[in-house]
Amino acid sequence: MASSYPVIPAPWEIPVDFKITKSPFPFSPRHLTVYDSRGSLAYRVIDGGSSSTSPRRRVLTLFDASGAPLITLVREQDEWKAYKGNANECKDVIFTAKSLSDSRFRSVIDVFLSGRDSEDSKPSFRLTGNPFSRYCTITKEDTVVAQTYLLYKLKKRIYSRRKFRLTVYPRNDHVLILAMLVTFFITS
Repeated sequence: MASSYPVIPAPWEIPVDFKITKSPFPFSPRHLTVYDSRGSLAYRVIDGGSSSTSPRRRVLTLFDASGAPLITLVREQDEWKAYKGNANECKDVIFTAKSLSDSRFRSVIDVFLSGRDSEDSKPSFRLTGNPFSRYCTITKEDTVVAQTYLLYKLKKRIYSRRKFRLTVYPRNDHVLILAMLVTFFITS
């Protein structure tokens, strides 16, 4: 009897795990390094610092493993904007992220994809969690699309907050999810 289901599921039907390491500040430039499940470098986020003309402006760039810029994130006041590559023009905006609540124990950020009016519509994604504990859940409507957790080791009493795991669930863009996570974690 032949089965109509594939023996091995397609890659986009399996959750994908990444290990994220945050550099120890102030010893090196602030950045995140992202490794795939095999331990190979997948992405890197490098902090371009704040502008001398506007101290509330901050620029971060998400690079792939080869060093090509994928997304540039710019924070001005209490809002993040994500641009394609190294661009910073309105036509290249991918999403806008706005913080709803930001406390030591719980943060909520709404993400609006470009082409949608952030004032009149519901957010495309919502990030909820605790940046200090490196826990975040990204939802789209009522569906969880990604989650982060601290990396725990058995028999270890003290856990590093510099290393955590990102699980991206099937049919979601890894780069977009990672860029949204940067808006949640990089300032903590």
